[in-house]
Formats: sequence, C-alpha cells, structure tokens
Amino acid sequence: MKINFKIKRIKNKEGVHTCIIVNAQTGVPLIYENLYLSIISRSSNYSYSTIEAIAGALLYFSKYLQLKGVVLADKNKGNNIITGSFVYDLMTYLSVKKSKSNVINIKSKRVVSENCLHYKLTSIEKYLVWYYINIQNENLKYINLISRIFKDIKPKIKKIEVYTDCEEKSLDKQQISNLMEIIKTNSIKNPFKECVRIRNELIIDILLETGIRGGELLNLRIDDVNIKKCEIHIVRRPDSIEDTRIRQPLVKTLGRKIPISKDLSEKIQKYIDSSRSNEVLSINHKYLLVSHSDNSKLGSALTITGFQKIFITLGESDPLLKRITAHSLRHTWNIKYSENMYRMAEPEHYILYEKVRNYLMGWKNTSRTADTYTQRYLVNEATKIMNVINSTKLLNKENLKSGKAKLNSRKSIFGF
Repeated sequence: MKINFKIKRIKNKEGVHTCIIVNAQTGVPLIYENLYLSIISRSSNYSYSTIEAIAGALLYFSKYLQLKGVVLADKNKGNNIITGSFVYDLMTYLSVKKSKSNVINIKSKRVVSENCLHYKLTSIEKYLVWYYINIQNENLKYINLISRIFKDIKPKIKKIEVYTDCEEKSLDKQQISNLMEIIKTNSIKNPFKECVRIRNELIIDILLETGIRGGELLNLRIDDVNIKKCEIHIVRRPDSIEDTRIRQPLVKTLGRKIPISKDLSEKIQKYIDSSRSNEVLSINHKYLLVSHSDNSKLGSALTITGFQKIFITLGESDPLLKRITAHSLRHTWNIKYSENMYRMAEPEHYILYEKVRNYLMGWKNTSRTADTYTQRYLVNEATKIMNVINSTKLLNKENLKSGKAKLNSRKSIFGF
C-alpha cells in the first residue's frame, strides 16, 4: 500500500512554531525524522523557516525510500544501503520538481537549481549521519563513508551569478510604470476584486517606498505606524502568541524606524479607517493588513500564501511582470537609492550613505549585503561608461577631425 506523507505545521500555547512529517492518510507522525527535527531545532537554534526547509528535504527522502522499497533499519542489508548508486539515484529523483498530482510531464519537467539540490542532499546526509550514529550505532568507518559518498556526488555550491541573475530581480522603468498603472484601484487593467484593491495598492506603495521585506510588511501592526511622525517601526516578534497564522511572517533583519512620505502615511490611515475597519474579524488583532471579502465577513491577518497570490496574479496580468515577486520591489528600492545617492552625494559621503542604506534595510552596520541588491545599477552604469569610452567610435570621430592625427596626440579617450 502506497503511503503519502505531508508536512504538518504546529503552533503551541507559547506561540512557538514548528512542523512535523506525518502520514497524510492517518496523521501518524514519522518517528525518527521528527525526532531529528526536534533535536536540531533545540540544539542548533534554527529558525522555523530553516526547520521547514529541512523537513521538506526529509519528506522527499521518505517518499524516495518508499518508492524504492528501502528500509534504513533493514539488518539483512547491513552497510549496503547507502551506496554511490543509491545517492546518485536519490539526486536524480530530487532534481525534478514534483507536481501536486505526482505526475511528471517529461516535456515540461522543471529542474531544481543546483544550490537547492545541494541543500536538500546536505540535509539528508546530516540526517543519515545522525540516524546511523544514534539509532543504529554504526561504526565511524561507515559514517565517514556516507559523508564521502554525498560529498563526491552532490553538486558543488555555485556563487550567485550576480551580474546576470541579481540584475533581473529588480524592475526597470517600464515594469514599474506598468505595475503602478495596473495596481491603481480604478484601473481597467486591475485584475483584483474591488474589495482588495485598496489594500493591494497600499502593499505595492509601501514596498516600493520603503524597500522592506514581505515578512516585515505582514508583521506590521497598526501601532507600528506613527501617522503624525510619518514613520513605520519594524519590530521583531518571533513566536508571538497574538499571531494566529500557522506560518508566521518573520522579521529577518534588525528592528528599525523608517521615515515615510506624508502621502503614504495618509493612505495607511485611510485604509485603517475605511477598508480594514469594515471587516468584522479585524477587531480581534492589530495587524495592519487583513483579508477582505465582498460581504465584509473576513478581516483576519493577511497570510503569507495570500500575500504571495497577489504577486502571482500581477505576474499573470502583464507579460513584463511575469517574474515579479515582493522581493523584486526590495531590489528596485536599492537601485533607486544607489542612483540618487551617487547623483546627489559628494564622494566623501558615500560611506555614510551606505551606512544609512544598511540601517534602512535592517542590515548590520558593516554589512555588504547591498552588493547583491545593486547589480542592475552597476550594469546600467557600465553601459553608460562603455558608450563613452567605446574606442572604435572615438577613433572614427578622431579621424574625421584630424585625419592624420597620431594616437598618442589625444589627451584622453574617456571623455570624463
């Protein structure tokens, strides 16, 4: 009999979130996989999202074992279970993204990135090492063999190709223009229901103006917004008892105060007084963004899934926005910040402005994370510079002017 597995998210009375792997039919938890998750969540102080990612890897490993009819505790096979061919076949299995129907269309199969595959295999390797040491009491020689096999087979981590991949994560001027046109509440291109249009426009406005993360936005409460001072407070609230969402949005960065424009402040106040207050369930909590319905019978805090669906819908509404995510707007904010900083600031103040960026983004004072977010700006600047110093164009221009002018007679080929 085929057994299906799933991840069940749990929140205890103290507000602590965790997850377990269970039999989808019976709800019975897997023993050793969940014991391992419990141990590492306590000993390693992992965040919930990390535990969930590890649980996802073990979930697929459990499915693979069942598919192959393999039982790790099979004493008859002894040390012959984890072999090179076993791990290679496992890697092949994990390489293809699984559809919800468990049916894979060969013509349109989606391949998992090498970095993601490396993470999954590493998580499984660590589980196997723990299992064979603590449950099977295997000798150190076999444990080292397992680690060696995984090391030789799993793909090597590649550094992010920042000059290509990260460049595409931000929005260009045309994409921003299309987004702002579509998200207007009165736009004929707006793909959302009337009841959520004001909220969705506010979400885009906040993300574009402040550059905060999606989790930080969903974690924002009414009392985190100071309307008079025109600022919002980003506050870390891990395992908040008041947050009833199973997947709690988390603030990954440092807490901080972010100034906002008067227009945005007024929009937030208008949303609180009109749209939000109309939903009956909104009185049960203080989170700023809520779910909406035509009959105003909702009002619970907006979930991660609901938030992500907004951007999926936006991506489907315009070909230029097909890759848009909430994080795209954080990249876009950093591009705009760089453009304004280098245009307005004196060179001796660049270091100070980078520290300001780190503060506004919630990064540590000495963080270099901004390098990841500013690649499109660097590419744009490189294009401008190359247009100026293009030696072929300059040489042709020089020849037209002086005819027989010697190359070393020119003062400069840079033009700035």
